[in-house]
Amino acid sequence: KGIVIKDKNDNEWVWIEVPKTTVFSELTIDITNELTELDYEAIKDKLIEYVGVYRKGSATQNSDWADEWYDGCGLTSKEYTALYQKMLKNIYVYGGFWIARYEAGIDGSIDDLSKVRTETSERIEIGTSPKAISQKNAIPYNWILCSEAQYLSSEMSPDDSYSSSLMFGIQWDLVCKFLEAKSDLTVVDINSNSSNWGNYRDVKIENIKDGKYAKYYEKALENWSKITKSYTKQNVGDESRTLLSTGISEYTKKMNIYDFAGNMWEITLECAIPNDDSFVLMGGECFYMGGERPASYRNCHLTSYGGATIGFRSTFYKK
Repeated sequence: KGIVIKDKNDNEWVWIEVPKTTVFSELTIDITNELTELDYEAIKDKLIEYVGVYRKGSATQNSDWADEWYDGCGLTSKEYTALYQKMLKNIYVYGGFWIARYEAGIDGSIDDLSKVRTETSERIEIGTSPKAISQKNAIPYNWILCSEAQYLSSEMSPDDSYSSSLMFGIQWDLVCKFLEAKSDLTVVDINSNSSNWGNYRDVKIENIKDGKYAKYYEKALENWSKITKSYTKQNVGDESRTLLSTGISEYTKKMNIYDFAGNMWEITLECAIPNDDSFVLMGGECFYMGGERPASYRNCHLTSYGGATIGFRSTFYKK
């Protein structure tokens, strides 16, 4: 049902299996020596072949997307390449990778509704701003730039043996493939219409017993409210565009991963080609309908942009 671990910081992570015998058949790399550029290229090509339809985005898209460095992602070109290669090697060696079980939340916001970000919030500063967490019922980290999301992600590593970062685009595709292979979801559910498992405008989610919600009304995100008895998120009218706190509905859970479809756009370390000054957003948001922005959908914005429904999810791998 999806392997979950909890680290010493109480953050929860889910293992994404990448079946080595299937994906890397006829590919033998000596991991006792330093990998070459050709080795990394071979791993990348095998992964792209394996994920199939998801690499191009949803069924409605036919654009070019690439895990390539872009200015404003929060990393230098050298740092980006080093992280990308670590990610590829980890998948080849271990047959998978870890991702955050939940969309990134704001540290302290599980108990304190005042721990929210707004359009006028100060920019992120490591050591001063609240940490990002992967825990149930946190208020999602929003109004954030891609570079800030990467800074916060880099602080989420379980310990010094690992590196953490935003997810790369190929990792998002691999999660889509994992869900197709291991859950009851079909390619259509992931690539064409994710209404039956995501928080979208056209989805009613009934009888949520615990958590928080914030309605987007008249071009503004209203104050977060705590659910006291029961709450039903509507699929029509003003209450249809409602942001939920992390992981509060089983409706949005697949293979122990919450909110992979809808709720928040999630930033990846992927460049929108040929708009190389733009970062990529994945998975849709609560503003759209599930057929408009399914889980595999890619969108992009300039690196200087952050919004009320733009968040992120982290990953980690052995150094």
